[in-house]
Amino acid sequence: MYKIVMIDLDGTLLDDNKKVSNKNIEMINKVYKDKNVIFVIATGKNISDIQYIIDAVGEGINKYIIASNGAVIKDNVKNEYILKNYLTDDEVIHIIEEYKKYNLNGLIQTEKGTVIEDKLVAELENTTYAENLKDYILDNRSLNVALITVRGKEKEDLKLLKNEIDSEFNTVSATEICDFTHMNNKKTFTCKYIDIMKKDCTKANAMKILIDYLNIRKEEVIAIGDGGNDIPMFEVAGYKIAMGNASIELKQKADYITDTNNSDGVAKALEYIFYNK
Repeated sequence: MYKIVMIDLDGTLLDDNKKVSNKNIEMINKVYKDKNVIFVIATGKNISDIQYIIDAVGEGINKYIIASNGAVIKDNVKNEYILKNYLTDDEVIHIIEEYKKYNLNGLIQTEKGTVIEDKLVAELENTTYAENLKDYILDNRSLNVALITVRGKEKEDLKLLKNEIDSEFNTVSATEICDFTHMNNKKTFTCKYIDIMKKDCTKANAMKILIDYLNIRKEEVIAIGDGGNDIPMFEVAGYKIAMGNASIELKQKADYITDTNNSDGVAKALEYIFYNK
């Protein structure tokens, strides 16, 4: 029997308006209470930016968190961190210098919150704006940066940057290119992005650490996701669920494909697995 469900956020648990549907909330809490299953958010988002999601869903999802694409794991039961794997200030500055060569925009996830250098998007996402992230880092040393997200419209520029990061850095790696959509007050922002963090900081490695910590076997793990950065997560799960809006690559690796993130796909998958399968 499955004991833990790892759920991605953007494009998975969250709809395009960055909200959790009532059906998803109800089903998560039902499975948690009926089946004694632990639900864990596994996200590329900063841990400080997802409290509203935990508050919305409630008891069923508030025990453990994997954030910043696996750089941070928190045990909310004990109110302590299982893992913190931060980039050094020098690594952050070097990465910023590299992506600026391609005229790309970035954001940094720090222990105190997320900082972004695109003013329009900062307002849209309610995050801190900094005109120049390199200057911001130089002025604010020891921010404890877990992850850098680099965004752009053209896939080719991000591909070149990813190749450069993977070949030039011994201690840092980049995810596959993903798609991002944010809708708020009738405004829509779309882009492609990669996440850059310490090498071996992946959702998959964080999952391994957490299930070891909880003494849970791989066969007892379900993973639900939609994007390229969820591919490693699937490798650690006994049962893999792709959203209807997921990438082709992820769907090819899935055991089950559910509905989209805008049509209660998580709730429908949980109902199928725990009540109908």
